Amino acid sequence: MTFVFDCPPHTDSDTDGPSVMVHFGTVRKASGKIILLAAILLAAAAALGGVYYYTSRYDYLISQAAARNGMDFFLVKSIVFEESWFRSGIRGSAGEMGLMQITKAAAADFAGHKGLRPFDDQRLFEPEVNLEIGCWYLQQSLEHYKDSPRPELFALLRYNAGESRADNWLRLAMATPPPAGASPENHYLSLVDFPKTRAYASRILKRSRTHNFWF
Repeated sequence: MTFVFDCPPHTDSDTDGPSVMVHFGTVRKASGKIILLAAILLAAAAALGGVYYYTSRYDYLISQAAARNGMDFFLVKSIVFEESWFRSGIRGSAGEMGLMQITKAAAADFAGHKGLRPFDDQRLFEPEVNLEIGCWYLQQSLEHYKDSPRPELFALLRYNAGESRADNWLRLAMATPPPAGASPENHYLSLVDFPKTRAYASRILKRSRTHNFWF
């Protein structure tokens, strides 16, 4: 028995060559987009990882110094963020040094209270030393303003603008209580007539509560 298959004649229009080429071209374009997206995501992850490392590399030292001086870790870290952005070798315009921008006067005060020899400048750039002095000074400030309406706020004002100015703002705060319904903290900040100091204290307090150390 013979089987005969009735096949239509082959013509040039029946070839699938052009459609296959179009298909592969579409796949290549899609693959290119996927590769580009993956590269962008990897770069973003690497950048985020770098920022996290940069902003957390002193966490252990901060936690130790904060604990020894009875300070809140996030408050201290927020000060470090604001003062130096975790750059241990930075020097301020008025000679402040290191992570917490310690002054020579604060270092001398610390050494005197602890019965230590005066620190030379290089030692004040050492993270352990700098954080210890900064936390001690902050603790002294909180103790100084423990009976104020907002000890942390006035301690930060002292840290940034000095004791005499912070004392003046405290006297003004005690003489002008917050209006009914107003935020006490915002009211006391409004009495600070140094815009940079007011913004400084506000940023640190906010960061210490939100724990945002990314930006």
